[in-house]
Amino acid sequence: MGSIVGSAVGIQPSRIPEIYSRVATARKLLEMVNRTQNVGLAIGHDLAFYREILRGIKAFSEGRPRWIFTPIEPEPRAIRTRRVEELDGIIAHIFTEGLGRALERSGKPVVNVSGVLPGLPFPRVIVDHQAVGRRAAEHLLDRGLLRFGFVGYDTHEFSVERERGFRAEIESRGGRLSIHRAPARTERDLGGHWRVDPRLERWLSKLETPVGILASHDLQGVQLSEACRRLGLGVPHQVAIVGVDDDDLLCAMARPALSSVILPAQRIGYEAAQLLDELLCEGAPGRPPRTVLLPPLGLAVRPSSDLVAIEDEDVAAAVRFIRDHAFEPIQVGDVAGAVSVSRRSLERRFRARLGRGLWEEIRRVRMVRARELLASSDLAIAQIAARAGFGESKQLATVFRQETGMSPTEYRQKHRAVP
Repeated sequence: MGSIVGSAVGIQPSRIPEIYSRVATARKLLEMVNRTQNVGLAIGHDLAFYREILRGIKAFSEGRPRWIFTPIEPEPRAIRTRRVEELDGIIAHIFTEGLGRALERSGKPVVNVSGVLPGLPFPRVIVDHQAVGRRAAEHLLDRGLLRFGFVGYDTHEFSVERERGFRAEIESRGGRLSIHRAPARTERDLGGHWRVDPRLERWLSKLETPVGILASHDLQGVQLSEACRRLGLGVPHQVAIVGVDDDDLLCAMARPALSSVILPAQRIGYEAAQLLDELLCEGAPGRPPRTVLLPPLGLAVRPSSDLVAIEDEDVAAAVRFIRDHAFEPIQVGDVAGAVSVSRRSLERRFRARLGRGLWEEIRRVRMVRARELLASSDLAIAQIAARAGFGESKQLATVFRQETGMSPTEYRQKHRAVP
């Protein structure tokens, strides 16, 4: 019968099974869109990172009006309730083995948005943690620092990977690195992260200053900032600190305010919801779990790392001038004039200290600004080019292609907060 129908409408008989399959798939997708689906959210909301993930999930759900959200406490006992039996799928921040086992036993499609435990049998959407470490290292190296530290955990995957990326970038530029790892605690700790840690203070007191330190997340950054105050170490001139998460409250609570790597938390939520939607449309998961890695969006510079640790005062003055005026139409001659040093002498000393020339530094600062605007704003490319000091979009596109191998539009699509 199928071959007769196919012949009547001009379709090759060999393609009829494929067409039937596509029609069946389309019908199933339509049924899924029209049917109410109950999505569990096993995610806390006490940190800005979690709340931004939830915002990303909500953004995706705008196209799924029949999704119903059910909040679940991210604890094993909460997964074993009748309420979970009624769910179609779950998006979870899995930070304990017990929670992972409970979710696996539930038999529900699960998407994990946590970078704490590797090897769990769920697809997940997380940050590229090595890229986070590299971005923080670039920032501290650009301050002119030569000595560095990392504060993290001994087993948490996000900390291990951030340390790995940080170390690779520091050592590739000839820096010296010291590590402090706290024991990993996956169960709730009544003392919290913001507690006095004598081991941390002993490690910190032995460091030669000035030193730039990456804390594996903002909570540790605040802890580190308070440890410096107790030890009488000045931030940032003796100890420059960078955290991760860009949690507005925690960064403001640090004294001085904490610089922090900005994570794509909203995009994590959006893509996790999209991935769960695919699993729900496919029925029972049949493919191996995959991990989606998303790059950091940038770095918010605040007083905790805002220093120039360069002994050559003229080079330090040139760096400050470039930071303050790079988004204006300045040239190398303007930098030399502001420092009152001959262009040739300043260029030679600048390159000897930082490993790059004056014009390279101007372009680097402009590129950092352009990347951040592309990832975090909806400004037109021409507006971004003007605000980042490139003048016009054509010049920005040329430099962007040279530096990244992508156009500004391609970079934006890959890195923006929400697709």
